[in-house]
Amino acid sequence: MAVKALAERHLAYLRRGRYLNLSRSWQNRLEIRWADTLEDRWAAFSLVHDEYLRLGYIARPTPSKMMYRLHHVLPTSATLLLTDDSKVIGTLTHVLDTDPYGLPMDKIYHGELQALRRRGRRLAELSALAVRRDYCLQSLFMLLVRAAYGYALEQQVTDFCIMVHPRHAPFYRTVFLFEDLGPERPYFLVNAPAVALRADLLTFSKRLRDLLNGREGHGSLDAFLHQPWEEATGWRHVHRTLSAPQPLSAKDMQTLLATEPAWVDDLDTFQRRSVNELCRVPFRLH
Repeated sequence: MAVKALAERHLAYLRRGRYLNLSRSWQNRLEIRWADTLEDRWAAFSLVHDEYLRLGYIARPTPSKMMYRLHHVLPTSATLLLTDDSKVIGTLTHVLDTDPYGLPMDKIYHGELQALRRRGRRLAELSALAVRRDYCLQSLFMLLVRAAYGYALEQQVTDFCIMVHPRHAPFYRTVFLFEDLGPERPYFLVNAPAVALRADLLTFSKRLRDLLNGREGHGSLDAFLHQPWEEATGWRHVHRTLSAPQPLSAKDMQTLLATEPAWVDDLDTFQRRSVNELCRVPFRLH
């Protein structure tokens, strides 16, 4: 009975939110690609800042009017952009777990992540998600998710880990079959509570098929995530540039760290030495 109820909620979420209904009017306007330049990252992190400020996750504008952390500029992290005629309307950053930096959510869920690492899991965090308010369509969010999911499989990630506001957790549990990883805790960076969730990518597709047992009908989430882009969206062509993302140059990384220097203030000695090997830790600009 519980499985049947979960399946019904899953399908209801997708139907009500029209998550998999992508209007053909978008196909000649939208492009999804990696943020490979400093200007791209600037646009992505500015969008995150503006949306977090609007939602009350940050109390006041940052000096740079951008929102990001050290993890978001590391060479092992990749930021997606969704653009409408070159205007950035959505972004999401895929942060690969690394030594010595870990993941952004290590700040409050280090013990839970360590338990997964001890089991040999390869983790990635989906972070800094934002879609412009005037484009806040669930189907556009799904384009970012699909690209991040494909990249994670290429990187042999076994688990997606996320921190979300407790009110959003039922959506992720129901639609993407995330499981609880850590309890609700205050998250000081965004002035809101958070819960930690985890999705096992090795079993996700099978768990989803087993849950629905052929009941999904036309346009299943599993098909959307695994079919070629054009079949998944129903568009003639999906404008995309999703080959290997290019890391920022040392100069660009240093520029971003100088613009928001607080993100390197609490590094331990080993982490600071490691950052200096990537780019010299900058002086503050403000």
